[in-house]
Order: sequence, then structure tokens, then C-alpha cells
Amino acid sequence: MGLNATSPHKRTSRKAAQPALLTKPEKLSWPDFLIMLLRIGAEVEHCLMVQYLYAAYTLGGDQVPRAQRPMVQAWQDSLLAVAKEEMGHLMTVSNLLVLLGGEPNLGRRDYPWDEQYYPFPFELQPLSLKSTACYTYVESPPDAEIKQLPPRKLAKQYREYQDSDRKRIHQAALKVAGVKGTEPHRVGELYALIIELLGDETRIPDTMFREGTYSSQASWDDWGRNFHPPNHMVDASGSLVTGAQAQPLGPTSVRQADLIIVQMATRNEAVAAIQATVAQGEAPDLATRSSAEPSHFDRFLEIYEQLERVKGWSPARNVISNPTTLPWARAPQGSTPITAEPARTWAALFNLRYRMLLVGLQHTFRLARITSANEPSARASVMHRVFGEMYNMKAIANMLVRLPAGQTGAGGAQFAGPPFQIPDTLTLPPSESDCWRLHEELILSAQDLCRKLRRLDLHADGIRFLDALASLDEKALAWLAAIDPNAISSVN
Repeated sequence: MGLNATSPHKRTSRKAAQPALLTKPEKLSWPDFLIMLLRIGAEVEHCLMVQYLYAAYTLGGDQVPRAQRPMVQAWQDSLLAVAKEEMGHLMTVSNLLVLLGGEPNLGRRDYPWDEQYYPFPFELQPLSLKSTACYTYVESPPDAEIKQLPPRKLAKQYREYQDSDRKRIHQAALKVAGVKGTEPHRVGELYALIIELLGDETRIPDTMFREGTYSSQASWDDWGRNFHPPNHMVDASGSLVTGAQAQPLGPTSVRQADLIIVQMATRNEAVAAIQATVAQGEAPDLATRSSAEPSHFDRFLEIYEQLERVKGWSPARNVISNPTTLPWARAPQGSTPITAEPARTWAALFNLRYRMLLVGLQHTFRLARITSANEPSARASVMHRVFGEMYNMKAIANMLVRLPAGQTGAGGAQFAGPPFQIPDTLTLPPSESDCWRLHEELILSAQDLCRKLRRLDLHADGIRFLDALASLDEKALAWLAAIDPNAISSVN
């Protein structure tokens, strides 16, 4: 689902005569096909989320003229807001999988990869005009939807889009996808097919909708209401800003995320949930409801039109593309190994915290099924840990984009970036004791990496961050021991 406008990968697996999304493989039943599409939808949302986060983290730096920094900050705010909303979409699609008797899908592919159901190959890139064009394309509505708007409701940016931007945006998307004779898929196409199948009682019977799973699905009260992980400023050296100068780094009042996380028990509720997800991505909101938060399409089109006017400077730091902690001999084609220390070790710690977040998120779905409503909620504690990992990852990412990667590109020395390397497996152990033990093992591995980082030449604030992380991890180990003393070995 990558959105890199300069992908180095050859797309030999794609053909110009690309099969239509509507084509169901003969080996699958219609219910199986729907489950497959939903699993792909979850992967797409996950991929978009991390690509938008990566682009957001690369923005800023001393190369941005002081007068332009508020605009670049607004772009970062929009990207972060959209990434949070993509997490809501991921949770909603996972809820629908649970409703239909499936399992939530929190995984995704790592680069390089490319399949017929995805718009572009997955790649992590600094924000650029070409990548923004692809973001805009991926989230765009059908052309007919904008053409049908009454002329008096057309916002200025929609007129520009119709007159000139659309052609350039589509050309960029075609170049990235590497497909001749047809345009790459938009996210809305996949969801249109899912909505069609959900509404077809002859293909998807009522018996598939398991209303008893409602209480075990992720809810907005759980994730949306409390989606406020601490946001802190990081200075140019990558240090956390504390004291009176510390200000929130998150979205401004006009760039807040509006999370859609929907529980569902019926066919109609499922259709409405996916329709709401699609609307948040592609609806031309600025033409119809100016008081609402803009759609993803609106946000990216605004960034694209402003970015077109940028001349002589870059809004993004000179950050490498597709970072990996693997050495050159084992790195996937198109990826860029981080070779400098301590950046590679910080990147390894980022990957581990990313795995901790995904394992915790996966575990919350299981705990919702097996925990009585009257029992003290271990699930709430795991959720708290997930929110904590969001902050940890953000803090580490902001340090990585300011640390030398050990590579030199056309613009000189390059900086590292958060690799977002997907774990080999996200499958939880079958027993609860082994799940708690897995949490412990991940924390112990993180402590080993933190000890390694302490032996490197670190900035003082980097040490303070490791001190805070060590304290949190020790408390987490004590919490795990209280939950299941038989499973945990590190605390007696």
C-alpha cells in the first residue's frame, strides 16, 4: 500500500490486464471471500497508519524557513490526526471480523510487497509532493462524486483539483503503481465491494452475524474517549523538553482526530459502520459541512496544493526511506539499513515497543471474550500499557529522525527513521499464562536493549528517557506478577 513516488521495486507480478476487485477466487465461498477482503482492509488501514506516521515524523528541521514553520506544523498535525483515525478504522474492521466469526487482523506486510487488492507497494518515505499526491489519490472519492456537487458548493481547492491537480495526482499514482492501461485501486473501491457483499443476503446469510460478540468488540469508550497518550515536545537534538517550556506536540484545535470505532451486532449496523469509515476517508467535506473535521482526502488535497508552491526548501528532514535494522546482506530489496550507533539500537528498541503495542492490542480482544464484567479488568490494564507504548514509540521516533543513520545521500548525511518492522508472528500463545509470560519476555528484552543504549555515548535527555522507561517497565513487571504469579519469573 506504499505511497512512494520513486519506488525502486520492479512490479513484474502486476499485469496491465489487472483482475477486477469483484472477481471472487473460485476456491472461496462468498463468506470466505468477505472475510478475506476484510482482512485485506485491516492490513490496508494498518499500512496507511504507519506510512502517515512516518511522513509526519520526518517533517520539520532547521532547513524549514521560520516563516513557513507554522504551515509545516499544520501538515504534521493533519498527518498525525489521520493516522489516529486510521487506527479507528483498523479497530472497526477488526470488530466486523469478530462479528462474522473471524479473528481481528492486526498484522500487515513488510516491504517490498504488492498485490492486486492494494493501490501501491508499501514503503516508508519522507513527505514529498509525489508521496502526498499518492496519499490524496488513495483517499480520493469517485470523480463523479465531486462532479455532482452544485457549483455554489465547490470549495476553491476542489475547483483547483478538477481543473489541474487531479491530472497530476493521477499521473503520480500511475507512475508509482507501475500499471499501464488502468488506474491503481483506491481504498474506497475495496470498501464498496465489502458493503455490497454485506448487504447481499443471498451470498452472506444472516447466520454469519454473531450478535453475541458485541461485548467483546473494541469500543469507542475504551479507545476513542481515552485516546490521549502524552504528547511532549522534542528539541532539535532529539531531547525531551521539560518544565515551563514544554508544550503539547499533538494536533491543534482545528486538526483534532475524530476516531470512528464502531461496535456492531447486525447486518445494518455493519454496513453503516463501513459507510462511516469510507466517508471519513474520502468524503468532500469542505463542500457540505464546514463545521466538521475534514476528511482524509480534504486534508491531503490541502497539503498537496500548498506543497506545490514550496520552492527552494524541503519540509522534511533528510531521512532515509524504508529503514531497517537488518544488515545489508539480509535487508530486503529497496530498504535502507541503519548502520550507525546508537541509531540502530534505538531503532531496534522502537521495533520491540511496536511489537509490544501490537501484542497488547491483540490480547485485549481475547481478554474481552474471557473476562467477566464483574471481575477486576486485566484488559483495562493491558489497554493502559498499549496507550503507554504509543507514547514510547512517538518519543523514540522523534529521536531517530534526528540521529545519523550512517548513510550519505544526494543531500548529504542522512538521518534514521522508525522502521516499523512487523514481527515474525502476532499469534498469541494458546494459554493465558503463556500470554502473560510473553508480555514479560518482551519487557525483559526491552530492558536488555536499554542497558545497551546506556553504554553508548547518549545525550543526557536520552538517558533521562531511558530512566523513565526503566521505571515504567519495572512497574509493569510487578503488575504482571500480581496478575499471574505462576507465569512470571522475573519478580518474586
